[in-house]
Amino acid sequence: AVYEDVWREVFLAGTEWDQLEMVGEVEWDFSHLDEALNEGGVLHDAMFPTSDETERKMVHLFGCTEPQLLITSECPTGRVLPIPVIVAVVSTRPPPAKLGIKSVQRTEEELVSMADLKMGWFPVLPAGVDALRASKGRALPPVAALKCERRRVGLRNMSEESVKKYDYVLPYVLFPDAAMEEDAPETVVNVMAELGEAGSKPLVCEFDWEMDELDEFVREKREEEELDDAGAAALRQAIQDAVKAEKAKIRSERDARRKAVDD
Repeated sequence: AVYEDVWREVFLAGTEWDQLEMVGEVEWDFSHLDEALNEGGVLHDAMFPTSDETERKMVHLFGCTEPQLLITSECPTGRVLPIPVIVAVVSTRPPPAKLGIKSVQRTEEELVSMADLKMGWFPVLPAGVDALRASKGRALPPVAALKCERRRVGLRNMSEESVKKYDYVLPYVLFPDAAMEEDAPETVVNVMAELGEAGSKPLVCEFDWEMDELDEFVREKREEEELDDAGAAALRQAIQDAVKAEKAKIRSERDARRKAVDD
C-alpha cells in the first residue's frame, strides 16, 4: 500500500474560505510527506517499528496556511497567496478533539469541540485501499488527518460570527503539567476611588497587596491628597474591592485550568 497526495486530504485550518480555493492555483509538491509515510520513511518507521519493545505510534496530520508574496512568470510584480503547511504529530494516542479559536480581536481564547464545527480526526488510507474493508479491520488506521465536513454552501445559513470562527481555528493540545504550572500572580491592582460629589475627579493609584500595608497606604494617601474622613474611607473601600476582584479572577483562572486538565 502506498500513500499518495496525502496533503490534499488535510483541512487547512484557520484559513478563510475564499482563500482555500486560491491554494489550489499552485501545484504544491508534498511528495516528501508521502515518502515519509511510505515504507522506509521516518513516519512509517514510527507506525511500524521493527522492535517488539517499541510501542507502535499513530500519525495525525493537520494543516494551515501562511500568506506570502510570490513572484511568478505570470505575475512578475508578485501576488500574495496562502501557502499550505502540513504538520505531523507522532504519538501513541490521538490528540484531543478540541479546537482553539484565537485572534487579535479576541481577548480570550475560546475552546470548542471539533464536532461543533463539523471537524474531526478521520482515517487516511493508502491508495487503492477500500474504506469499507479497512473499517472491518481490528486495528485503527495508523494515519489520520484533521478534516472538515462543513460544505461552503452551508455557510449561507450561518451568522458572520460563526463563519469567522473557521478563520482563526487550530487544533488545541493541552499539556497538563504545563497547564497547572502557575506564574507568580500579579499582586498590583489599579484602584480608582470616587471621592466627594458626583462628577469630581476620582483618585487613581496602584496598590500592591503583598508589599503595601492597607492602613499605612491610606494614611499616606490621605496626607498627600488632603483627604477628609469620607475620602479616606472611600479610598479604603475602593482598594479592598479591587483586591477582592483580582483575587477572584486568579481563582477563576486556576479553576478553569484545572477543569481543562480534568476534561
